[in-house]
Amino acid sequence: MTPYTTRIAPSPTGDMHLGTARTAYFNWLAARATGGKFILRIDDTDQARNVDECVDDIFRVMKWLGLDYDEVVYQSKRLDAYRGIVHSMLDRGLAREDEGAIRFAPPPKMREGLTSWNDELAGEVKITDRDWDSIDGLVLMKSDGFPTYNFASMVDDATLGINFIIRGKDHTSNTSKQIPLFYAAGLIDPAGDFPKFAHLGLLFKSKKKLSKRDGVGSMVGLMEAGYDPDAVLNFMLRLGWGPTVDDKTTKILDRDRALELFLDGGKMKNSQANVDEAKLNSFDRKYKARKKKAAEAEA
Repeated sequence: MTPYTTRIAPSPTGDMHLGTARTAYFNWLAARATGGKFILRIDDTDQARNVDECVDDIFRVMKWLGLDYDEVVYQSKRLDAYRGIVHSMLDRGLAREDEGAIRFAPPPKMREGLTSWNDELAGEVKITDRDWDSIDGLVLMKSDGFPTYNFASMVDDATLGINFIIRGKDHTSNTSKQIPLFYAAGLIDPAGDFPKFAHLGLLFKSKKKLSKRDGVGSMVGLMEAGYDPDAVLNFMLRLGWGPTVDDKTTKILDRDRALELFLDGGKMKNSQANVDEAKLNSFDRKYKARKKKAAEAEA
């Protein structure tokens, strides 16, 4: 199996969301199950909204969950890379300046040639005329000299060798914007392969999109409330993934068992997942009881 290089890319603008942590776990599993590489990327280019404490909390949560990473990348330290690529696009007529900002200027033949891309979970996704209307003139670099999300994310994924991108379904439209940018930036051989993309269904609670204000939606909140981190991992695993054989042997799936099953013994899901706090509490009780029993046996 091809080793996967994956990443998680939280923004330090607030508490880490349960959905972000779920995506981090799935990317970690894909990388570790194939002997690949897992990168933690801090998307800190929004200077007005970045909070230093939130950067610290990202590291705290990752350590608490036991999700180790091979490299840490700060987007704010990669400005030269973004600027170099955008100036190359300007030189080739694939970008234009506009009141201090730099915008994407795709040639008509690109619009004609790129009509769809493949989602590992949802299948073929069309790049519609409406998508292209938003792609043409897309801001790449803001007037403050910092890149926009779609441009910086594309550059990082290409230059860091990311070959499998697992993220939420709300990023589907971003993927349609980023694929033309891969070509225009000259970072992907036209005959080569894009990274694989898999867009997970979003998390809902009580028929509403899960918010960090829901309590269970905040990873810092779960950590400080004393939940067992392995219970939280098991709970997150079942939010958008299921084993091929789902019986009493798969009710409790610790990290090692999840690594065995994640790619070949189960499937990620594009449909929304319901966050049931009672299930989280049940997992928490079971894991704490198991660990207590194991500790007593060793005593």
